[in-house]
Amino acid sequence: MTERKSWALDMFLIAAVAAAMIWPIFKTKYYDNWMTIDSTFIADGHYLSENLPHPGWQPLWYGGTRFDYVYPPAIRYGTAIIAKVTGVVAAKAYHIYTGFFYSLGIAFIYFLVRVGSGSRLYGWAAALAAATVSPAMLFMLHIRADVYPHFAQRLSVLVRYGEGPHMTAFAILPLALGCAWYGLRAGHTRWLAASALASAAVVSNNFYGATSLALWFPILCWAVFTETRDWKLWLRAAAIAVLAYGLCALWLTPSFLRITSRNLAIVSQKGSLWSIQLALAVAAVYLAATWFLARRGVKPWTIFVLGVATFCSLNTLGQYYINFRVAGEPERLIPELDLSLIMLCGLALHALWTRFPGRVPRAAVAAVALAAVLIPGSYYIQKPWRHIQRTSEYKHRLEYQIADWVATNRPNTRSQVTGTVRFWWNVWTNNAQIGGGSEQGITNIKIMDMFWRLVLGEDAKTDILWLKSFGVDNLVVNDKTSKLLLCDFEHPHKFIGALPVLWEDGKGNWIYGVPRKHPGIARVVDSASYSRSRFPTWPDDIEALQQYVDTLENPATPVAQSTWLKSDTLEVTAETAQGQSLALQLAYDPYWRARENGQEYKVSEDVYGQVRIDLPPGKHKIDFHFDTPMENQLGRVVSVLTLAILAYLLGRKK
Repeated sequence: MTERKSWALDMFLIAAVAAAMIWPIFKTKYYDNWMTIDSTFIADGHYLSENLPHPGWQPLWYGGTRFDYVYPPAIRYGTAIIAKVTGVVAAKAYHIYTGFFYSLGIAFIYFLVRVGSGSRLYGWAAALAAATVSPAMLFMLHIRADVYPHFAQRLSVLVRYGEGPHMTAFAILPLALGCAWYGLRAGHTRWLAASALASAAVVSNNFYGATSLALWFPILCWAVFTETRDWKLWLRAAAIAVLAYGLCALWLTPSFLRITSRNLAIVSQKGSLWSIQLALAVAAVYLAATWFLARRGVKPWTIFVLGVATFCSLNTLGQYYINFRVAGEPERLIPELDLSLIMLCGLALHALWTRFPGRVPRAAVAAVALAAVLIPGSYYIQKPWRHIQRTSEYKHRLEYQIADWVATNRPNTRSQVTGTVRFWWNVWTNNAQIGGGSEQGITNIKIMDMFWRLVLGEDAKTDILWLKSFGVDNLVVNDKTSKLLLCDFEHPHKFIGALPVLWEDGKGNWIYGVPRKHPGIARVVDSASYSRSRFPTWPDDIEALQQYVDTLENPATPVAQSTWLKSDTLEVTAETAQGQSLALQLAYDPYWRARENGQEYKVSEDVYGQVRIDLPPGKHKIDFHFDTPMENQLGRVVSVLTLAILAYLLGRKK
């Protein structure tokens, strides 16, 4: 068998075995685990499948936001395209997508290890271990207790916590690094281009995967540099990074990075200065020590594995034991820690196998390797499918019943929902909610003031003013007696008697109506009163809230009507008099445009982060449209040019 055929055969077999071990995922619509955030990505894919090729604006979440801001595009488009082409529901399409890349990811580990070490056996061992065991359980008690019944953390976070985007990005990471291993050397431009493509795929699926790429890629560059001593290597590394960004430029814009960085504070804790200082010190020691080792003949693969094991351990185990934190949530990177430790153990066993066959019998090395995989992974390996708990039943779930009731009885309204109801709200229906599947895409951060006031506050009157301020028609409340797995309200009974009950089941679940002047998000308002509005200086600033709500809900002003024609186009019909303006309870963005009969009106932001349009007196029928931002238009040009460059590089003979 030729060398090339052995690579292809091995990777096919590994991917096939990995797919067989998770086969139920490919047939799954819903896991029997309603706490998973699978729902967020399923809902996102469902919405995109109905609004291809690109919605521009997402009106269902956060009072509206740019579609690109919600999440990196690959997982969303993968789900939507599979659903559109095959006709399966978005939930199943999402699991086909994530299962496919999970299986390939195990084969890509083989690819990386064999590329770096040159050992076919080492590659097989690493792939088998990555699919079955989680070394992090040896060091982190709560992970050992959580992963029942002891299968690999990468699979656990996929099927139990819905980390499909992260595990997909992590699956592609070894491919990007393996291609870079060749591409960083002179004359291997096709591999350089392949690494750029794979790196762009990592970033386009998930930012935690991108974080791992940002950590592992420089270590790999350094490892190869210690062997080649070719300073042009860093130019090639920069070329990979530039080309990868070029592919992502159509969506990974400066404003996207700014919004994502700001919203990271909502879902993670801040890093500490001493952690950064410690990380820099460890990096300095690593660079000096490995340079010294390289001069004495230590191979670049050893330097690479030592590096990723060191920094993954510092990041994840450091957070667990000494509260080390540079950015984000380090425990989200436990699968990366697992792989680094697997490669480290494999490195040691491979050294014993190849360098000391006389003093250490190979049979003993093989026995240790097999024991390390089979003993902790035996329960999983015997019956791997039993760990994937799925269900076809969902209509009995409160998450579905509440969303369906609102869609049927209160269509075209906006709701405030919490807990697992929030997660699943848009999986089956297109009901708008003022929250969303996660907080990563929020542009109007002032909505979060309302959220925390609602779930923690005790005064219903203040809460109702907050709800009216952001155009909420329905409030879903669940108390601790509810069968829902997650209920956020600290004082859920405060709304009894304060709001009309639209639906209740007598089991700790209510849907309240929020009285408003008329439905919809458009309001004709008094311009002077509107200009005097101020945002609350603290959550219970009832005076500021009351003045704003009185302005919006003034019964003396005419009724305005709003209808979504497309995801990015709102038709607004209103009649204004002198001294009146139009308010839209919709997140402001500088690329909203208000046009009428060829005339464009100024769109500005009010103090609540929503839209204000000053109109001349008269009857109006306004086309309110979200135009493609200039940074995205330029990004599309950059991405097309990058694709052309990559096509040229991939077409070269070297």
